[in-house]
Amino acid sequence: MAEPSTQVTHNPDRLLPIANISRIMKQALPGNAKVAKEAKDCIQECVTEFIGFITSEASDRLAKDDRKTITGNDIIDSMRALGFNDYLAFLQVFLEKRRRALKGAPTAKRRKK
Repeated sequence: MAEPSTQVTHNPDRLLPIANISRIMKQALPGNAKVAKEAKDCIQECVTEFIGFITSEASDRLAKDDRKTITGNDIIDSMRALGFNDYLAFLQVFLEKRRRALKGAPTAKRRKK
């Protein structure tokens, strides 16, 4: 089996869009800071791999429970199981805010075909 970095290099379609990653990186830096392409590429591979790692753990949990839809709680549980405890409080607050925002938002009308 090839190493993960080789797999990513051979399948660029599975990487997150570099424009989104660049925007997030720039938001975390002072206005006059610049990010080298090599750094963007490195982060692109890392975040793609991280999301795949967490999602894979959540998918394994769903298979055990005979479910098909990954929820926010599944992601939090997966991160806890994988030892990412430092991020749990932030994610739980975010998830609760998102749920409240969606609860108050009007539902979209379905298109007629």
